[in-house]
Amino acid sequence: MTTTPHLTTWLDVFAEGPLQGNLHLVVHDADDLADEVMARFSARTRLAETSFVQTATEPGATYRHRIYVPGKEVPFAGHPSLGTAAAHAWRIGEWAGTFVQQTASGLQRLDLDLGQAEGTVAIHQNPADLGETLPAADLMPMVGLPAEAAHPELAPRWVSTGMPTLVVPLRDPADLARVRFDWTRFAAMLTTWGEAVAYNCYVVAEEEPGHWVARCFGEDPATGEDPATGSAAGPLGAYLRRHAGVDRVVVD
Repeated sequence: MTTTPHLTTWLDVFAEGPLQGNLHLVVHDADDLADEVMARFSARTRLAETSFVQTATEPGATYRHRIYVPGKEVPFAGHPSLGTAAAHAWRIGEWAGTFVQQTASGLQRLDLDLGQAEGTVAIHQNPADLGETLPAADLMPMVGLPAEAAHPELAPRWVSTGMPTLVVPLRDPADLARVRFDWTRFAAMLTTWGEAVAYNCYVVAEEEPGHWVARCFGEDPATGEDPATGSAAGPLGAYLRRHAGVDRVVVD
């Protein structure tokens, strides 16, 4: 089998310094790669997500962004969206402006300003789809906590801004360290969102007003936990907007 070389970019996303945050790999100019090849390659990287940049097929899109967890494509993801926008800006030498990525979940706008010592990339996720509210007591065994650990007023709820996410609020931030996530129990619930191919479970607690702490569980190949998750932070923001009336939230 012959292969064509492809330029790749490695990034640390949601990082406070080098070699921190989420490690992300972007493969540029990937129009010639078959779906099977991208799936196999992503399985070999064993990263939470690997991105492939292709020519856009939707009007208004700057590029098509194919996002793979090991072995399969997912509709949307947060840190790959930010990392790929930065990598594409570097690739074309355009350090500020607006890109529109085309993902399997639709089109998302990204605003970039990478010209300063600390550049920024911001994403406008899909409009929130707020789904079913679930009984907290039924979910606590799934995260390895007693029923009384559930938040007394904020019930767990499915929310999606591109990636279906179960937001599970806890009463006490200290309980986050005691979470023991049961993927088997979670997988048994996934029929709630029909044919979606990937899901997050976002266990959260308010540390102080406007400041939440969170752990995200899903299909990370190494630990089943994602260190920082934009595709879950978006649903949390939508959830808190609806249920707590907040306009801005910081998530650790």
